[in-house]
Amino acid sequence: MKIAILTQPLHINYGGNLQNFALQKVLKDMGHEPVTIDRHHTIKLRAKLKLGYIKGLVLHYLKGVPKPLWRSYFISKKQQNYIQEDIVEFITSHINKTPRLYSDEEVEAVFEQQNFDSVIVGSDQCWRPMYSPNIYTYFLDFLENNETIKKIAYAASFGTDSWEYSKEQETRCQALIQQFDLITVREKSAVNLVKDNFNKEAGFVLDPTLLLSKDDYSELFDGKDLPNNKGIYTYILDNNDWKDKVVETAKTTLGLPQFSNQHNEQHANTKKIPSIEGWIKGIADADFVITDSFHGTVFSIIYNKPFISLANVGRGASRFQSLLGEIGLLDRLVDKYDQQEILRLILEHIETSDVIDKLNKLKIKSLNLLKISLQLENDN
Repeated sequence: MKIAILTQPLHINYGGNLQNFALQKVLKDMGHEPVTIDRHHTIKLRAKLKLGYIKGLVLHYLKGVPKPLWRSYFISKKQQNYIQEDIVEFITSHINKTPRLYSDEEVEAVFEQQNFDSVIVGSDQCWRPMYSPNIYTYFLDFLENNETIKKIAYAASFGTDSWEYSKEQETRCQALIQQFDLITVREKSAVNLVKDNFNKEAGFVLDPTLLLSKDDYSELFDGKDLPNNKGIYTYILDNNDWKDKVVETAKTTLGLPQFSNQHNEQHANTKKIPSIEGWIKGIADADFVITDSFHGTVFSIIYNKPFISLANVGRGASRFQSLLGEIGLLDRLVDKYDQQEILRLILEHIETSDVIDKLNKLKIKSLNLLKISLQLENDN
């Protein structure tokens, strides 16, 4: 079966690329032919995002914590290509995708040309209006009158448990979602958001990255010339004082060095973004992980690492809460520095057998839902 995947734009985001890689691998292992629709922001939307970034820089400056001026639209194309080289190499090598598409018309044209049997919307925060190039595209407005393509949402995410749709968006998306044959979401809170706002039932499933094993990911970096590290691996997207205290407490308590594999903002315009393979290997090598990233948390679980997740409310905390709550590790998520609590989490052993058992049950359920929804297409 030829399957189109609609997800957030593929760029330098580790988790975004890995969830797409994982979903494609799962579908390929089932015998299907997945193709990711590489939808990107229009020039108008990119200008709006650029303005938002500049406003953010001004706010940081006024707060006394200036940030370096870095985004792809502030540097030359040649420099941008160099900085993103390893990420682009991963996408090119491991993800089957269309050329970049910058308009709704280009997306519609691909569907007219490719004769897809099914389309899967998800995962990542594809149903979060502020992140999407066009929120209606992710509710398949261009296929509204097409009854031959099976329409599935797999682990679609709103990213937050609060409602961020305008009344106009809500009304239009409520009508569009009725055409879906199966709706599954990545957060427990999203089940209620779909029911309460769209009058539609949704099931809870795992993020695609959790459908693969650590061996699947280790194959990506095996044989590559990457450093071997030991110690406390940190992957923190939004630094602040209380998060720094958590890291320092862990270093002191465990007597281990800190290492990371993420882009240093001080050298953002001159050095390459570290590879996705190196990012995974950093977690695989770690003795302990501290992260405010959802997928940093996911890969800590996949590799059975002791970890602390630092709540990142602005980026969406409900996805952390849903996953960690389901596998009995919700206490590993913290939103402030409490010395006694942090010490407990650093020293407390995680019963990995219980976690693995709960995760496997969720994995079986998630895969079965996906298989059944696709099998129904074969039966038509």
